[in-house]
Amino acid sequence: MAKEPKYFGQWGAVPADGDVRPFSMLNPSGGDTNRNNRRHHFISAVYMDGFAADDGRVQVYLCETPGDPLPMKPRAIGFERDYYSQKLPEGGQENHRFEDLWNTIETVWPETLRALTERRLSSAISFNVLGMQTIMRARVPATRDRHALMLEAKLRSEHKIAEEIGALPPELERYAGQFDTVPIGINPHETLLAMQGEFKDFGDLCFRLGFEVLHNNTATPFLTSDNPVCSYDPRQSLHARIPYKHSDEVELIFPVSARMLVCGSSKRGPVNMISCHRDISDSRKVRQINRTIAQFSYRMTIGQDRSSDDLIRAHAALVPTITTEVRRRGAKEVQIVCRNVFGPRPVLSQYIDTPEKAARLEAKMAAASLPPDATHD
Repeated sequence: MAKEPKYFGQWGAVPADGDVRPFSMLNPSGGDTNRNNRRHHFISAVYMDGFAADDGRVQVYLCETPGDPLPMKPRAIGFERDYYSQKLPEGGQENHRFEDLWNTIETVWPETLRALTERRLSSAISFNVLGMQTIMRARVPATRDRHALMLEAKLRSEHKIAEEIGALPPELERYAGQFDTVPIGINPHETLLAMQGEFKDFGDLCFRLGFEVLHNNTATPFLTSDNPVCSYDPRQSLHARIPYKHSDEVELIFPVSARMLVCGSSKRGPVNMISCHRDISDSRKVRQINRTIAQFSYRMTIGQDRSSDDLIRAHAALVPTITTEVRRRGAKEVQIVCRNVFGPRPVLSQYIDTPEKAARLEAKMAAASLPPDATHD
């Protein structure tokens, strides 16, 4: 009999499959374990273990230096300090709520991966794989930066309208005429809150797709990245592809290890579950898949070896991001139209949350506005 979910409610009422526990059986609480850890991974280290070579390291290709990969341990990459931390209204900050939630999925990942290797099928296995897909779509920098760009466009347009109608707050009047260029940093709490919408959107997508597991029987391992969930219209050619285009036919790929990959399709059923395993023995197909994984990478691409160096270099300059277009609707309203594109990786402004940071920014802006010879006496 299935164990009653303690935290996830009826949504998580999935029966265990022998040694594979659905992650909903675990409460998202870390107790007192590792409570001082503020190195927050946005790529699960336990996930990256599936791409490590015999020495336990992966090849890490940073987008700035794609021709010079770094052999690194999975736990040494894919994190930022305080990436999930939130300021508390009463003071201080909370550092572990999101980490504890991800931990439920990461805890059952090794047993889930073993079951996939054994070519098993069950509700628990599908549930855990779709859970890992969801967090690796919603929590990564590519997704959070996209939300930050949308919020930045909204704030710039609101301030420009306020300037036009003479309603700028006094503290912002010094920036009049500069709202197209002045740095606007977005509170990271806002992009954390946006994860809830990402979870729902991705869940809705999974209810349109059926999934299968592809087993790689070639000498070339699958790549992965810091943005490993790739979805697109498969009828578009690689160079005309729009990322995350879900209006018509949809294909989704998610590498789960160097030897296995989950593939979803709007042409396959039943939806929202893995229904079969299939072998790939054609190295050209693996290369095609790796090209897509490299195309969707954001800050880094990750490989077991260096067999895909050329693909990674070819796609290092462009990443999945958005463009924003502001359309005026009357005197005081705007509509912001966002489009998914492959473009240069955006550089976001620092969020200013202390007087010290504000002073440094003001000094930097003042220095940049001086003529070149004004800095020398």
